[in-house]
Amino acid sequence: MQRVVIQVTQFFSSRVAWQFCLFAFLIMAIAVQLPASARAQSVKPLAGSSSSYLRQHADDPIKWQPWGETAFKRAREEKKLIFLSIGYTSCHWCHRMARDTFSDQRVIKVLNENFVMVLIDREERPDLDDYFMDIMEGMAGHSGWPANFVLTPQRVPVFAVGYLTSEGDGSNPGLLYVTKVFSEMWAQNRNSIEADAAVIRDQLANLSVAPQKGAGSLSSDPRKKATRLWRQSFDQEYGGFGMGPKFHLSNVLSFLLSEGARSGDEALLKSVYSTLDHMAAGGVRDQLGGAFHRYAVDRFWEIPHFEIMLSDNALLALLYLQAYQISKKQRYASIARQILDDLLERFRLDGGGFATALDSDSEEKEGRFYTWTKEEITAVLGEQDAKAFLNAYVDEKNGAVDGRLVLQIKEGPDALEKVQQQFAGARAKLKAARANREKPRRDGKVLTSWNALTISAFVKAARVLGEERYLEVAQKELARLVPQDPENLSHSRLGSVVTKAVFLDDYAYLIAALIDLYEADFDVTHLDNARSLIKVMIKRFQTKPGTPFQFTPLGSSNQTSQSKDTGPLSIPARVIVDEKNAPSGNAVALISLLRLALYGAQGDFEHQALGILADIGRHMEENPTSLTGLLQGISFQPSSAREIVIVGNKSSPDTNALLKEVYERPIQGVVLAVIPPDAPSQNTRWPLLDGRPLIAGKATAYVCKKRLCDLPVNTPEALSKKLDALLLENKSIAPKTGAQ
Repeated sequence: MQRVVIQVTQFFSSRVAWQFCLFAFLIMAIAVQLPASARAQSVKPLAGSSSSYLRQHADDPIKWQPWGETAFKRAREEKKLIFLSIGYTSCHWCHRMARDTFSDQRVIKVLNENFVMVLIDREERPDLDDYFMDIMEGMAGHSGWPANFVLTPQRVPVFAVGYLTSEGDGSNPGLLYVTKVFSEMWAQNRNSIEADAAVIRDQLANLSVAPQKGAGSLSSDPRKKATRLWRQSFDQEYGGFGMGPKFHLSNVLSFLLSEGARSGDEALLKSVYSTLDHMAAGGVRDQLGGAFHRYAVDRFWEIPHFEIMLSDNALLALLYLQAYQISKKQRYASIARQILDDLLERFRLDGGGFATALDSDSEEKEGRFYTWTKEEITAVLGEQDAKAFLNAYVDEKNGAVDGRLVLQIKEGPDALEKVQQQFAGARAKLKAARANREKPRRDGKVLTSWNALTISAFVKAARVLGEERYLEVAQKELARLVPQDPENLSHSRLGSVVTKAVFLDDYAYLIAALIDLYEADFDVTHLDNARSLIKVMIKRFQTKPGTPFQFTPLGSSNQTSQSKDTGPLSIPARVIVDEKNAPSGNAVALISLLRLALYGAQGDFEHQALGILADIGRHMEENPTSLTGLLQGISFQPSSAREIVIVGNKSSPDTNALLKEVYERPIQGVVLAVIPPDAPSQNTRWPLLDGRPLIAGKATAYVCKKRLCDLPVNTPEALSKKLDALLLENKSIAPKTGAQ
């Protein structure tokens, strides 16, 4: 991948970039004021989409079409360039470009007359987004949204750019200029663009993010290397990594928490706790609602980019629950509750499922819903209470956006618990007053992968916090999400409109959620469903046994199409193991294969998982910092994993007393089962669930390895000693080599 990006960058920095610069200086933009454009065509290609983002633009005067053969055929038949724009519903800069640029009558005219216009929702089509983000990185040197591309009629990208105004400024030429250059070049010197496109197409033919092949020995633990490199990037003063902007990087922090607990590294744990505290106290968190904004634009976690994403908050809830398990600090339990309760209040949909995101904008201004003036706070709280609240929650010097104040705990993270308790009433009043404002738009699109991840967060909260209401949410939502036919899983739903696309992450995260839920309510149906789904996942996403899974199904119609003009055109089938904002589908799938194997599922699940580990072993050794999700799978290898089986009635106090000992410890590489006292001696579907005897008629726990068990115990105290011994043992476990 790195080689391809470098080649693309070198190519554009020489021939194409030079050509664009030449035109930028030689061709003068002609601004033509046009009469108001005609009403959008009566047939609205985006109106019935399963994407909220596409529906938002169904009435645009720009003649947007969805990505698909209809648009491509038109481009080929009319011999027009394609203008592709990628965005999403809650994207502030996408809204800005729609309001400031795509509504300009001059822009509308030149785009409609000279291009076939294609719009993509990055969340609905993560496969296309991932592919084009890599192209944008190579061509423009950065990525982000909105992402805009000029493609040939054969879909070869020849230009990439982010947000542009109509006229431009000293640092960019503006969209009018870019489109004028390309439309004139295409009309007058098409051969030049086509020649460039031929070279680019060859460069992009191998643009797939496949891991380096070759089994690494894993003689040295890649977890140690990843930990060492990540801890070097810590901002020891304000938490997080680097000097800003700062993202939560929940997957990385979760890995570092695990490694700190596993190795007993108190300094590492302290750095992670500092990050969690700064984030929770900062403006990057909605101090009235509880959920977190997408990222902070500064080093200090003070000013957020205001959109709120479902996946981010599911991962953050899991992270704070993990921190609570390890540290026993109640504030982390409280933060996790506040996140999940906010998701229930603002994200849960009447028809089932959780919405994808809340917009950053309201009243066409970023952060307007979340920010305050002193006068607004005083009007709600009264002068005396407002003064105390402002002293606690407002940093006028550094915490303002466009003259409005971002709430944060001014004293910093050390005052988090004290200030939250002291001003609970004031926050409730302000939250109630805020509810009367124009609310940010909610993207009601239900993504299978993100919903499954959210369900896992509610399951963990039910286990760790002992709150039945969270378990009920998880059970209801998972029942809605699991298809009757495992072949019919889909990626996205908007109301009753369901997309036909499905991706590896949808299967992987749903399988993980099913296993998680089994370990909370011990309904074996969840394991059965997980096994059915994982078989389909293997069939649909794996080219051969023991290799990582593709992101898109085998033979996906999106990957390859035929054009008589150019021969085969393809978006490469991509194997994604490196993670971005969450563990990759391959990481989640690998761990699920190992977990199901520990329950006694087919032996080929274990061989599959160990084969995948061997296949990407070299990549894990050389690039461990981008594989923190995969690295957590090492603990589930059969050589180091453990099984805990509790024999007893699920609802009995003695069974729950034993479960509590398991739930409160962050033990890695463990699967958990509860079986009734009258379970049959053999379970052919799930051998780990074979019947076992009670001791003295009380709920009894067995701690096993490869289903060979230590002497059973029947008191919480005795189980506690065994589990503490497991935690100590984990510190000395090293990964094994290759496939076994």
